[in-house]
Amino acid sequence: MRGNRALLGLSLGCALLAGCGGEKMMRCTSASGSWAIGRVAEQGVLDRIQAESRATRIRTLGAGETSADIGMDRVTVHVDAQDRITAVTCD
Repeated sequence: MRGNRALLGLSLGCALLAGCGGEKMMRCTSASGSWAIGRVAEQGVLDRIQAESRATRIRTLGAGETSADIGMDRVTVHVDAQDRITAVTCD
């Protein structure tokens, strides 16, 4: 009888944990931001890029700036000295 309780407890614990899986991470799609190249990186443009790329985060990097921070749920908007978009990448 004691073995049955332990087995039942273990089974219930496994069933509960199975439902605790994390959210599936969204993957960014940078190709959807190609329309923005050459435009000024204004808030409305950045919002549209983020929405269309399905990214959960967005950042801008100026000319010559780099970052070692990698995240496939983030879209990076590269801008030149005039704040014009030169590239849209997922990284």
